[in-house]
Amino acid sequence: MKTIKLFCLLLAACSFSLSSCSDSSPIENNSPAAQKSVALRTTIFELLKANPPGDRPSNKGTKANQSTPVNPFCFEFVYPLVLSYNNGTAVTAANSEGLWQIIYSESPNLFLDGIVFPFQIVQNGNSQTINSESEFIALINNCGFNNLYDEIHNTYCFDLVFPITLAYNGQTIVMNSEEDLMIFGDAPGFDGEISIVFPISVIYQNQTVVINSLYEFYQMAANCSSDCVCTQEYMPVCVQTPNGIMEFGNMCYAMCAGYSQNDLVPCTPTTECTISNLTAIPGVCNANFDYPVTIDFDYGNTTATNFEVYSSGNVLIGIYPLSSLPITVNNYPTSVLGAPNLNAVSVKIAENNEFCAQYLAFTEPSCTPCNCPTDVNPVCIPGTTIQFDNACLAQCAGYSPSQLVTCGTTQQINFMNSLGTCFHIFYPVTVQYQGALVTVNSDSELVQYYNPQTQTMPVMNYPIAVSWGLQTATFTYANQAAFEAAIINANCP
Repeated sequence: MKTIKLFCLLLAACSFSLSSCSDSSPIENNSPAAQKSVALRTTIFELLKANPPGDRPSNKGTKANQSTPVNPFCFEFVYPLVLSYNNGTAVTAANSEGLWQIIYSESPNLFLDGIVFPFQIVQNGNSQTINSESEFIALINNCGFNNLYDEIHNTYCFDLVFPITLAYNGQTIVMNSEEDLMIFGDAPGFDGEISIVFPISVIYQNQTVVINSLYEFYQMAANCSSDCVCTQEYMPVCVQTPNGIMEFGNMCYAMCAGYSQNDLVPCTPTTECTISNLTAIPGVCNANFDYPVTIDFDYGNTTATNFEVYSSGNVLIGIYPLSSLPITVNNYPTSVLGAPNLNAVSVKIAENNEFCAQYLAFTEPSCTPCNCPTDVNPVCIPGTTIQFDNACLAQCAGYSPSQLVTCGTTQQINFMNSLGTCFHIFYPVTVQYQGALVTVNSDSELVQYYNPQTQTMPVMNYPIAVSWGLQTATFTYANQAAFEAAIINANCP
């Protein structure tokens, strides 16, 4: 249950000591560089929920007759605040009155979608600088409010039409069902910093509605508050819909959507289904220097009709009928595992409240022609001492173009930012530190034995086991060079 503490925010211009107290307009046009911000829309959504239309200060009245808006958050903005519209136009709220005027002026064609970082807030009497979108999201989370993922996942009074596409950590990820969404949100290191690739469709009051922007999504979420007189406590219940398992924030919202106690099903996917004897047999390289892979496996205890296939980079290749096994995937994607001639496949069943998956690494053929020129343009394998006279010779040795860099260039590995987000280490691991071996059991312990000024990463004893991004597959690295190369090839931040 989330307890919301109400604080006073957005006082009329000069009544708030940290707001601008000039006589100038509370809205000023400006043109600084703004960053797209999902957290900004979340903030506006919560402000409007806390100030229903009848209770909001009049956007046409004078300071004397305006009521004081309610601040639902545990912080206060420090003005001026520089924002931007979806058409790229920048605007500055000189004070709280200006912010409300900007919010009142929004429409489906012109709405706020960006903010200039850094900006200042006051929390518990202390000033704090918010430097990035991730810090903005963390601030909202710390106040006990939902982020965008929570709103998508809970969808209190409407039903998402799958598939939908989310942007996360520089990648786009397709969600084919509510089960996929739950697994995605439960992945280690998930921080909630996502955005939606629009348009999407939802089922609202038995009708399909197309949503074209984050502004429209939160307008739809606001309908839940107006249509259903329900508390905001989170006691999730789930029902089976044609689009998969649907979660509601609590039973009240499920009833508002037309469901009853008899429609409830377990929210957590079961693991009753099984996948075994997975095989992936690569074919002969074709004229385009790629190759087919034939995939087969045994399965049981499932009512599902389809399965999903993912490549080594956790990229969805396709969804296929179980009845079509074995299948052949043509033009299989190049490996991103960081090891020559090594690729992988993952298969997953996730239907009808069932979930099971299996992973397999396999040796891929070298599809690069080896009639190489004799020119000397050295290329190297990051994290190793391996060097080739030119890229053709490196590819003939089994390395992909994405694994090669010009010798003499270094690619910085930001281990601190990547740990727990881009990759996840399976603990315990042993670290060499000041001549001793130390066993560590978590990310927070591991970074204590890391000096970014002198090391690319802590000196661990290998082999170690690692998973990448949101995939559940485990990869084993025999030495630090192989692990560093894999981090580089995965384009970790």
